[in-house]
Amino acid sequence: MWLHSIIIGGRRPLRRAAGAVVRAALRATCLIGCAITSQAGGATGVTTSSALREKDVARAEKVLAKLRLLDEAAVSNDVRIYRALASKLLSGFFVTVADMNRSDFKTDLSTAVFLYEEVGQTWFAAGAATADCGRERQDIYLPLCLDLRGGTVRQLLVAKARLHARWAGAVVKNYKGESDAETSGAISEMNAARENDLVIAAHIVETLKPLEGLVNTPPTNTDYQERRTASKISFERLDVQLADALGIAGVLLNWMPRSPTFQYLSSARRSYMDGLFWYRKVHHSKKLVVSASGFERDPLEGLRMDAEQVGHAVIANWKSGMKYTRLAEQSLCRSARR
Repeated sequence: MWLHSIIIGGRRPLRRAAGAVVRAALRATCLIGCAITSQAGGATGVTTSSALREKDVARAEKVLAKLRLLDEAAVSNDVRIYRALASKLLSGFFVTVADMNRSDFKTDLSTAVFLYEEVGQTWFAAGAATADCGRERQDIYLPLCLDLRGGTVRQLLVAKARLHARWAGAVVKNYKGESDAETSGAISEMNAARENDLVIAAHIVETLKPLEGLVNTPPTNTDYQERRTASKISFERLDVQLADALGIAGVLLNWMPRSPTFQYLSSARRSYMDGLFWYRKVHHSKKLVVSASGFERDPLEGLRMDAEQVGHAVIANWKSGMKYTRLAEQSLCRSARR
């Protein structure tokens, strides 16, 4: 498929894609995909306007000022100061950006904040581990990793956060008519990265969509009672295929910024993972065998849930995974049409 010329095998680096080619392919894919998902999932009411507003820019400038303080604290290598600042400065961030229009600008702000939060949460472990450049996204994160020359995971997280904050800052400067060569270069970098974001997201959608054909999602409780199974194939095959698909999706999600499409895809993957977790438990509960010392321990014991209740939880998670995958596809297609 066309995606394999850009992303190969899920774990290999991303090659820079030509913007016109990416959008043309995405539009072709979306002509059918979005029509189907719109009928299946209904209208979502997602705001697609990327126009900046004066109040958005004013809020962003305050957020960026806070992020600069966090960056300085990270460089000082003082965890106490960093965590105190993070707790104080980032607590109201999501309230601040909630009313912002959907845009690349908002995506980069959200991503920078997420990464700076992760720095504080993983300070010691990330500070002790060496960054694995071989697993990084080639177009934007690999150069940052290589520049660290054997640096730590924490240093790489800070570098990534700084990159997204720089892009958001460039958009602010451009909006205010203060653009220069450096600002224009940063915006060009951001636009090129957004093209590849679309490709990564499309690959995740293509990875998750086939799962809908593997699982049973009876529309009513009566249907569930009649079928009594949450999959259309054997447990062993489903277990392997879901685990493989969810593993690939997890790797690629780590390459994406915190955009609306990312949120849908992350929710879809988490729903399928939760469904698989419960499906494994209910399957093993039904397949108890007699051993030399008696019955094996029932995996549902202690949960105060019987197999039927867990089965309903499996179905509910399958349905959520399907719903969020469709929403992600719609979000992706809206982005491709911009």
